Amino acid sequence: MAALSRMPSVLVIGYCFPPSASPEAFVTAKLLKNIKDCEVDVVTLADGNVSEILDHEMGRYADGINGKVYRVSVPKYLQRLTRMPRLPLRPDRWSLLNHHVLKTAAGLIEQGNYDCLITRSQYHSAHLVGLKIKAKFPDLPWVACFSDPWSRADHQKNVTFFSAWSDRQEKKVLAAADRLVFPSSGLKNHFINDLPELETKSSVLPHSFDTEIYKLSPETRGGGDETLLARLFGSFYGTRSPDVLFAAIDQMQIPAGRKFRLELYGPWHSAYDDLDERYAADPQKSIIYQGHIPHLEALNKMQQAHLLLLVDAPGKGKSFYLPSKIVDYIGAKRPVLALCREGLIADITRKIGGVVADPADVNDVRRALEMCAAKQCVYSDINMDFVQEFEAGNVAGEFRSLIEELI
Repeated sequence: MAALSRMPSVLVIGYCFPPSASPEAFVTAKLLKNIKDCEVDVVTLADGNVSEILDHEMGRYADGINGKVYRVSVPKYLQRLTRMPRLPLRPDRWSLLNHHVLKTAAGLIEQGNYDCLITRSQYHSAHLVGLKIKAKFPDLPWVACFSDPWSRADHQKNVTFFSAWSDRQEKKVLAAADRLVFPSSGLKNHFINDLPELETKSSVLPHSFDTEIYKLSPETRGGGDETLLARLFGSFYGTRSPDVLFAAIDQMQIPAGRKFRLELYGPWHSAYDDLDERYAADPQKSIIYQGHIPHLEALNKMQQAHLLLLVDAPGKGKSFYLPSKIVDYIGAKRPVLALCREGLIADITRKIGGVVADPADVNDVRRALEMCAAKQCVYSDINMDFVQEFEAGNVAGEFRSLIEELI
């Protein structure tokens, strides 16, 4: 296409966007806010639809994009439906709201002068809106961005009819989109399944951290204390559990004169029920549940920790998931202990000088904790070129180049 004589304008459709509090919302905001020389409008759901927890500080951060945010309201009965537990819809329950999002997005395209359409998942239902828009506006370039598997996801059960229908929609989206973007090469391979026609239009761009929202300077970070302060951020669900970590802490030996304190931030888990009594008789150990906190406060607390913990699900084979949490940890520049199987998280952790342990092996986790307690776990800045690959300005710059190629 001929080069534009004006700043390009893009329309982004995604169901996770601040102030809704979710990792995907924060990932999306950090990317879009750092795209330079581009007008970026966003169509998302009204506050409270995807998450009842709102993070207003990140909402103000996201409002700093170079464009407008259109929040689609839906009827109350649909809101109630989407909040039903274990609703068996595929690809996800938000597909019930697609009609209302489509109406808003198509209206904006008809009125405006957009050069590119971008859809983002989680949640994959946003891509179904993109599929309908592409059918209606075939000359509008479309970039589909995926953060997690759609079909063949190991955390999602098969549902008669709905799963098969969803699989077909995924294939249609992959075929119709002009570009496909994934946060890791492993996830890309999972989606495109070695199909040459998909390989040629696929790109890998990781999640990013924004240096501007880390408030502390290096001099104010935790260090040199008699207490090893470890912090863990996020939720446990499915096969991801704190049980092995807690058992390893029970068994770990702490050097004389030192203490170990683990602080947990995120949703409540049943394993936290007995934390108050668990180490009541052990003056060297403590595990404290601190509840859910806003994202910017979490980034601040990451910087103050001596050690950042990440617990991934056990399993077979190499993992290709890139949780945004590990990228936030990279930005915090603190030592990391990752309980994960081999794969992307393990590779990243080692490249920043962190420690990796098997999430299913209590002894392996205990040994890793004891190594960290003995001050043998330190943040390494040797691979700063690697760290910069995740910086929001750099990732957004690559995304901006991708848009330029399309238009």
